[in-house]
Amino acid sequence: MAVKKYFADYDTTITNAFKSNLTSRGINANMGASDILETFSIYGQASSGSTELERILIQFPIDEISNQRAQSKIPASGSVKFYLNMYNAPHNE
Repeated sequence: MAVKKYFADYDTTITNAFKSNLTSRGINANMGASDILETFSIYGQASSGSTELERILIQFPIDEISNQRAQSKIPASGSVKFYLNMYNAPHNE
């Protein structure tokens, strides 16, 4: 069984987390230049019903994958499995 690796073209993390004052949100936050991707969900920090989310967006080279499938360099749909391989980065929390 052969393994072919594809690497993301772009990635970023977006969030709607509260700023340190816990009243306004960081809705324009975009961590595109960061060397890590992080995701979280915080419930009840600003008030009993508040929710804060951070999401990961990743763009892969879909055109390259489609072209390689058309050229029979990778198997047809249903005959191959794709896996997203990510690692945990050390952090203080």
